[in-house]
Amino acid sequence: MRKRTGRLLAIVAMATFAVTALSANAALISEYGILDLTANGGINPNTGVAWQLGDQYRLAFHTDQTITATSNDPAVYDNFATAQAQQNAALAASTGWTAMVWVNTDGTLNQLAEPFSPISSPVDRSGTGDQTGGAGIGGAGVPVYAMNGTTCIARNNADIYNSWSNPFDGDTTLRLASGSTNLNSDGEEVVASQNVFYSPFLDQFGLGDTANIHGANVWTGGFTSPINPLGDTMDETRASYGSSNANNSGRVYNRFQADNVASLSVYAISAPLTVVPEPATMALLAIGGLAVIRRRRRS
Repeated sequence: MRKRTGRLLAIVAMATFAVTALSANAALISEYGILDLTANGGINPNTGVAWQLGDQYRLAFHTDQTITATSNDPAVYDNFATAQAQQNAALAASTGWTAMVWVNTDGTLNQLAEPFSPISSPVDRSGTGDQTGGAGIGGAGVPVYAMNGTTCIARNNADIYNSWSNPFDGDTTLRLASGSTNLNSDGEEVVASQNVFYSPFLDQFGLGDTANIHGANVWTGGFTSPINPLGDTMDETRASYGSSNANNSGRVYNRFQADNVASLSVYAISAPLTVVPEPATMALLAIGGLAVIRRRRRS
C-alpha cells in the first residue's frame, strides 16, 4: 500500500511539474486577440517587462457612429459605446465598455447655479479613479491600447487623463506640422494652418475642417472635471466636446461647446481585459491533467 501510494505521489509530482513548466512557458494571447503582445518589444508599458500570464490591459477608440448629448442617463452613452465596440467581430461578445463622458443626471435641476444637477463621472464608471503612482511605469491601473492592437495610448489610469500619449514612440511620431497637406472629409486637399497634436486614435490623416486637421469631434462633457456635461438641465443645454486629433493636448477632451442636440462621437474604453494562454496551450494542460487522472485510476 505504501509503495502504491508512493508511486501515485511520484506520478502526481511529475505531472504537476510538467504542467507547471508548460504553464510557465505557455504561449500567450490577449483576450479577444486584438492586442499584439509582440508589439513595442513585447513590453507591458506599466510594468516595464514582458507581458505575463494574467496581465491586464484596456482597449479604447472613438466611435464611428454618433449620438446626441440630450440624455441624462449615463447608461445610454455606455450602452452606445458597448454596441459600437460589438460591431467589431472580435469584440461581438464584449461587455462593460464605458463612454468617457461627464453626464448631468437630473434634468430638472441647474448646471450653472444652485441647486446643481448631480453629475456622473466617467472616471468612476470606468473604474479608473485610482491614479496613484503617476503616469509613468508602475502607476495604478493597466495600459490602454488603440484598436490597431500595437499603439499604447496610456500606461495606466493617470496616463488616461494625461492627454493620451505613446510611451514607446512619443508625440512626434504622428505629428503634423503647419503647412502639411492632407485630405478633408470631402476628399479635398487642404493645408494645415497650425501644428496638430499626437493623434491617440490613429486618425491622423482623417477628416479636417477649415484646413486644420482636428479628426473627429467627440462628446466629453469635460476633461479631468466636468465642463458643460452631457444631458439637459434647467439652465443649460450645451455640452463640451473635444477632437480626436486636436492641435494641443487639452483639446483632445475639451475644445468647444455645442448644443446637445448635435450628434457626435464618444471615446469608448473597455473594462480590463486579460492576457491568457493560447488555446493550444490550454489543450496541452488539459491533456496533462487527464494523464494524471488515468495513471491514478490504473494504480
